Amino acid sequence: MLTISRLTFYISQLVEHYEKVVATDINEAQLKRAIKHSRISYHHTPKNMSEDEMVALVGGENSIDLIVAAQAAHFFDLTTFYNVAKRVLRKEGGLIAIWVYNDLIISPEIDPIMNRLLDSTLPFRTPIINLAFDGYRTLPFPFESIGMGSEGKPVVLDLPHKLSLKGFIGFLRSWQPVVKAREQGVELVSEDLINKFEEAWGDENQVKDVSYKAHMIVGKIPVSIQHVRCESDQVSEDGNKDLLY
Repeated sequence: MLTISRLTFYISQLVEHYEKVVATDINEAQLKRAIKHSRISYHHTPKNMSEDEMVALVGGENSIDLIVAAQAAHFFDLTTFYNVAKRVLRKEGGLIAIWVYNDLIISPEIDPIMNRLLDSTLPFRTPIINLAFDGYRTLPFPFESIGMGSEGKPVVLDLPHKLSLKGFIGFLRSWQPVVKAREQGVELVSEDLINKFEEAWGDENQVKDVSYKAHMIVGKIPVSIQHVRCESDQVSEDGNKDLLY
């Protein structure tokens, strides 16, 4: 299984179901902070790495059962990502799953404040970030649907989670459009806004049950590509047979 994720939480969950997990990231610092496990191998994939190098690094052609990109695909060079995915996925049964969350539901008291913050991020969103805010509805996905969303029509899921006030404020401060605004001299998560969140939260030590709104698409290699790969493999086998004689 291959995972390309910005969230190590998902990697720790996936390893419970797979004998081998190959995790990649363009950021070496992110890899150093990742959860260590005997069944997980981590690899740095810099922008200048070729497609052939990536294929070899993660296991070779037709070797991966599942590719997962969690909260990450909108940052990718999608042409390269999809080219590599089509090469390394198993022809029979191989799946690719991408998802992103673009909303956080906490409580009737907190959600309206969150929505006002959300509106304030509009001037600081990049086209890449808008792919996430749009819930991947505008993200290309050249794979055959298996009934869990499709290009332009992701399936919407509720992901339950527990969140503390401190963790919530930390999340807001590290949110990419908030960081972009700060770089331009605008602090969207101001002390006044934090005070409003604290008042709406109530007991500052309370850990709340929250729900992330996730948007997922799962697909497999289109049949037409599978046939091309099968024919290519057959030609290769026939060529090897000729060499034997």
